[in-house]
Amino acid sequence: MRVAFLKQGKELGLNRHLLALLDFFRNQGLEVEEFDLTEGGLQDTVNRLVEFSPLFTLDVNASGVIVGQRDEQRVPIFDAFGFVHVSLFTDEPLFYFPSLLDVVNSTNFLAVITDLKYADTLRLMGLDRGLFYITPFVDRKQMPEPSEEKDIELIFLGPVIDPQIIAQQITQVLKESFLPYFFEVGEFLFRNPEVHLLHASEYIFSMFNQSFQEEFIKWRQENPQEYFKLLNDLSVYATARKRWYILSFLEGINLRIVGGFQGELKEGHEHVEVQSWNEALELIGRSYMTLLSFPYAVPTGIGFTPIEVASMGSAPLIDYRATLPGFFMPDKEVITYLPLDRADIEEKVLFYLENLDRAREIGEKAREKVLQSFTPEDRAQFLYRLFQDILSQAQQKDQS
Repeated sequence: MRVAFLKQGKELGLNRHLLALLDFFRNQGLEVEEFDLTEGGLQDTVNRLVEFSPLFTLDVNASGVIVGQRDEQRVPIFDAFGFVHVSLFTDEPLFYFPSLLDVVNSTNFLAVITDLKYADTLRLMGLDRGLFYITPFVDRKQMPEPSEEKDIELIFLGPVIDPQIIAQQITQVLKESFLPYFFEVGEFLFRNPEVHLLHASEYIFSMFNQSFQEEFIKWRQENPQEYFKLLNDLSVYATARKRWYILSFLEGINLRIVGGFQGELKEGHEHVEVQSWNEALELIGRSYMTLLSFPYAVPTGIGFTPIEVASMGSAPLIDYRATLPGFFMPDKEVITYLPLDRADIEEKVLFYLENLDRAREIGEKAREKVLQSFTPEDRAQFLYRLFQDILSQAQQKDQS
């Protein structure tokens, strides 16, 4: 069985963990070859791919979708040449709508998601076939070892941006009559952190008058890509609101913001610029606690970032959601806070800053949980069996 991994340069950041799946496939005797779409001409790469003749092509976040022309229609090459293409989504699929709109009518496209709610946005784009789920994981070989000595008390993990910056940008590009809708949805998401983006947008939409609804529906039907972009902007804006809200009342507490930052720093806050994600992980490995705020792009699951933080032995201080106990035990393997409860957040932060030994103990237990439960082997085994089932079904079909 041949598998081709289609990539855009070297897999860095969170996506590097997926390389462990390729190692597993090779150990199972599969013939795996990697094709870098950023090297050489695309046509030469396609020719090499066709010559390799894989049964399956694999990519991350639809980054390996290649489309050609046939009879004046755009056709994915995996449909043209009979490959089964599998996209692993480590992030919100809606961010990658330009590539996904080209595979809506494909019969050979399968999506493997790492958050169950990603299925909703895929269906919104017309992709309602062949959806599979795996839990996020980390490849230990891709992780630096945490520091034995802790010299950083608290990290706030970004990116962080003042939501007013986003609001100003939106007012310059979005139709004026749509601005009240945008900010009402953003406010509703902020006030209801566990509500999914699509549910929030439809609920607020139903509150507007008929004239607006007719105008908006017409625009959405005529400009589906602009509508998807609007939803993505809402996700980014609401996430910025959440994170800025937390930082706004932690003024005076010494913390280091790691990752992108745009805005005015509060008293006691320091922005640490990092050149790579590995550098960020090394800082996290030196910290007792890492304060996290779920982005709206991770609507119900755990995401890869909290698992990486836990793997570095830093106690994740994370907003509570109903699904969290299915991944980590609150107050034993993670520290939780209520995302809109200022008193709860302040109390948790101050308590563990005064009891760093307790925070370190939780960080150690979090790391143990990752090493036991968030490994790539089970996920790779699931995909391997999926490939076998698809191949078996195809062979039975050919024989009948």
